[in-house]
Order: sequence, then structure tokens, then C-alpha cells
Amino acid sequence: MVGYDPRADGRNVSNLEVAVAGSVSGLVTRVLISPLDVIKIRFQLQIERLSRSDPNAKYHGILQAGRQILQEEGPTAFWKGHIPAQLLSIGYGAVQFLSFEVLTELVHRASVRDARDFSVHFVCGGLSACVATLAVHPVDVLRTRFAAQGEPRVYKTLRNAVVTMYRTEGPLVFYKGLNPTLIAIFPYAGFQFSFYSSLKHAYEWAMPAEGKKNGNFKNLLCGSGAGVISKTLTYPLDLFKKRLQVGGFEQARASFGQVRSYKGLLDCARQVLREEGAQGCFKGLAPSLLKAALSTGFVFFWYELFCAVISPNLGKSCCSCMVMGEPRREEYKIQSFDAATQQLLKTALKDPGAVDLEKVANVIVDHSLQDCVFSKEAGRMCYAIIQAESKQAGQSVFRRGLLNRLQQEYQAREQLRARSLQGWVCYVTFICNIFDYLRVNNMPMMALVNPVYDCLFRLAQPDSLSKEEEVDCLVLQLHRVGEQLEKMNGQRMDELFVLIRDGFLLPAGLSSLAQLLLLEIIEFRAAGWKTTPAAHKYYYSETSKSTRDVSHLGGGPALSTFAPIPGLGKTPSTPAPRSHQRFSPLTFNLGQAKKGNS
Repeated sequence: MVGYDPRADGRNVSNLEVAVAGSVSGLVTRVLISPLDVIKIRFQLQIERLSRSDPNAKYHGILQAGRQILQEEGPTAFWKGHIPAQLLSIGYGAVQFLSFEVLTELVHRASVRDARDFSVHFVCGGLSACVATLAVHPVDVLRTRFAAQGEPRVYKTLRNAVVTMYRTEGPLVFYKGLNPTLIAIFPYAGFQFSFYSSLKHAYEWAMPAEGKKNGNFKNLLCGSGAGVISKTLTYPLDLFKKRLQVGGFEQARASFGQVRSYKGLLDCARQVLREEGAQGCFKGLAPSLLKAALSTGFVFFWYELFCAVISPNLGKSCCSCMVMGEPRREEYKIQSFDAATQQLLKTALKDPGAVDLEKVANVIVDHSLQDCVFSKEAGRMCYAIIQAESKQAGQSVFRRGLLNRLQQEYQAREQLRARSLQGWVCYVTFICNIFDYLRVNNMPMMALVNPVYDCLFRLAQPDSLSKEEEVDCLVLQLHRVGEQLEKMNGQRMDELFVLIRDGFLLPAGLSSLAQLLLLEIIEFRAAGWKTTPAAHKYYYSETSKSTRDVSHLGGGPALSTFAPIPGLGKTPSTPAPRSHQRFSPLTFNLGQAKKGNS
């Protein structure tokens, strides 16, 4: 997945690995598309029309230009300026993908917008490209000069080019064309990232299930489409940039035809429109679109592939998951159903119109209330059925039936808890799982916000905190959906944590394990819904003493279900006796606040 995805459970690629994958993808792509890039630049810099009817035009077509360059300058001409181009690609790829990763994560951490929205990817993609451009623009100018010069060459080596340009034109020469570059690159890269994500989503919606197995082909195809769309929308600015970058370099352009001098971006635009017409703004569009399709497709293809190679766990996640949080390509855990029900669920996933979807919703809810393992799996199964029904018939029979049944169980939650504590815990797990998966316009369903909050509030009552099963369920679900809930209603989250704080300070009735879990979730929220290194070291260190303590407590469901939550690390160890526990300043302050309020 390109960019931060808060629901990518298998995600474990570090910033360094993102930068490495971005660099290598840029390097490989540059080698493959350099010939097209040289032809595109030659077209962009030619003043004469790209037509056979113009006798002064040196180039008038891709194949003709390729043959002429090969004949006059040899095959190495297609890789003119390749060293600065590689430096550009390596640096640009690293900075751009790393910046995009960081920016999308910041959006997720700091705002209520989904990090995978089209608009978020557009803005973050544009900003990341601007950052990368500022870092590597001098190399881009060098690359353009090398690709543009004919024979005899003005610049013999990269070092000679840098020294000559600096001495004759000053240091600002390395930032020629920066303004149109930034103006052009922001929408171009923004459209690249946003359309790449949207096209992948459309691909998943349009393709039959058997056509979705080749994730690499999908990445290449969607990347190519994103490149063509974004390049077409922003091409004139790219042409103006190239014209400005060769300003002061006219003597090396004489063999290619007419040359022009421009005073700036607006002057360049005016001259092009006056002398060459509107179509002059799109000179070189054909090779540029071909190059954009290949380069953007290859960049995203190689980036995702190298991420998978660098991090095998992510590779499994990328290959087995559908985009935008869709279910993994694996068998759902439905072995506990009878044969007829298994067939019903499999049919609902493949051909929802062939079964009674209200019956399917009831089957899933009924089994989720009895099987805690299945209740954790059911959310993604429900999501897959909803997606399949929407694609097949554009309806929402299953979702309506599922929400109606959830509402019925919600209204009878106290009776359910009194009847079966396990059934109550399974229900809370299930509704939180559904809340996590089911979205409208990439936002959690508002209809589920208050029911989920009410369930968590019930788990935070003193009589529930005395039961480890309910404490464990409370902490697990807050790890899963707490951050989303707080964005939807921060005031209720504050009220919930007042209850949790008061429960942690109960004088009696709370086990040592329950105290540890409550303390961990308090500090987890205080740290911005993430585990700090210090907290990880304290809560998840495994020692032989911890094992003895857990054994003494009899284990319990808390320890068996705590570990699978993504990002939590190891199973928590049981704390030492109260007199020896190491409470953080946060815990001390909470205790003081409690005393002050009493």
C-alpha cells in the first residue's frame, strides 16, 4: 500500500525501508524509460511544428526522432544525461515516497479525515513532490542540459557541467525553471497518487474475483492510468519548465532549429501561445504520455514490489489483501459451521444475489454471539458481502439486515450480559469489528458510534471491571477503534476514560492483571493512541517471574486474546505487587486528580 494505511494490519515498513524502496524503484524505472525521456525533451524544446509539412522541423514523430537520434548520435544518445538523471530519480523517489508516508500519517493522527481519501492523497502527494523537487532540482537542470545538447557537446562530464554553469551563469542557474516546476509538480504528483488509489479501488470493484489474484499487474495497470491522466492535465506547465531550464544554453541548441529566450514563466507562456498556438503547449505529448504511462506504472509497481521484498510480512499483506481495507485472500474461519451454512456463506461472498441475505446476516450475528474467534473475523466477511452485493446489484439488503439485527441485540444488551457473559463479550467484539470495517465515504458509520460507545461504557462500570473477561474486551476494543471513536465524539471518550481512571483506582475488586490492562490503555491514549518505547518495555517484557505470576492467576482470557492486536507486541506480563510497581508520572497525576475530586 502506498502511503499510510491505519488499517493495514501487516504493515511494518520503516521510514528507511520506504526511502530505499522509493530510491530503487526510481533507479530501475529511469533505466527503462530514459530513451522516451530524451525524445520527449527534444520535442518540447523544438520551436518548429512537429509535422512533416514544416521543412524546418528536425523531429516530427516518435519513430522518426528515434531513428534520427540513433543515426546522428548513436545509441548512447538515448541515455544522455543518464548519471544526473539517475541521481535525480534515486533522490526524488526516496524523498517523495518518504514525505508522502509521513504526511499521510500526520493527517491520520491530526485530523478527522481518512488518510486514504482522494483529496488527502492529492494534497499529500503534491506536497511530497514539492519537497522532493526542492531537494533534487539542481540535478534536474543538469539532466535537462545533458539531454538537450547536440554534437559537439558543450559539457563533457558532470563535473565540467557543474563548474561551467556555475562560472558562466551563477548559482541560481541550478534553480532555473523552479517556479513552473513547483506549480506543475504539485497537481501532477497529487493526481498521480490520488488517481492511483482511486483506480486500484475501481479495479477491485470492476474485476471478477478470479482476475484479482495478480496484484503486481494491478499496480502496474493502475499506475500507468494515473500517469496518463495526471500528465495530460498538467502537460503545458511541464513544457514551459523545459523551455526555461535551457535558457542561456542557446548555442548548444542551434543545430536543432530556432531558439528563443524567455524572461519568465508568463513570458514563456505568452510567446509559445503567440508563435506556436495552443497546440504548441502540447508538443511532445505523445512520447510524454507513453513515458508517463510506463514511468508512473513502473514506479508504483517497483515500489510496492520492493516494499514486499524488503519486508516479507508486508509482502504477504500486500499480496493477500484487497485495496482500501478489503479482506485478505484467505479462507474465512467458517469451519465450525455445518456444511449447508458454509455453502450459504461461500455463495453470499461470490454471488450474493443467489441467497437470502437477511438470513445470511442473522446467521453471522448468531454465530458471532457464540464464537469469540469468529466474532473477530466476521467484520471483514460482512464487508466483503456488502462490497459484492453493491457491485452485483447496487443494493444494500445485507447491510440493512445486519444493522437491524445489531440494533435488536443492542437494545437487549443487559439481558444478554445477564444470560451469558461470553455472549456479551462476543457481541461487543463483533459490533466493534463491524464499526471498524463498515464505512460510508471512507468515514465510520455514524449509526454505530453511540451503540459502540454505550457498549464500552458498560464495560467500564465497576461490576464489569471486576471481571477480567470484560476488562480484556474493553482494552482490546479501545486499541482497535478508540482513535476512530475519539475523532467522532471526543467528549464521550473523555467521559469514558474518567470511568476507566476511577475503575483503576478502585480500592478493591480489581485483579492485578485488570489493573495492568487499564493502566496500559490510559497511557496508550495519553500517548496519542500509540505505545511509546518505554511503555512497550514495561508492559510487554516477558520474564520467568511474569510467567509464574500469570500461572498463579490462572491465565485467563486476557492473556490469550491480548497478543493478536496489531502493534501491541508481546503478551503483557503480570505486574509486581502494588508496593513494587513502577507507576509513570501520568498514573501519579491521575491518582492525584482522583484524590482532589473526592
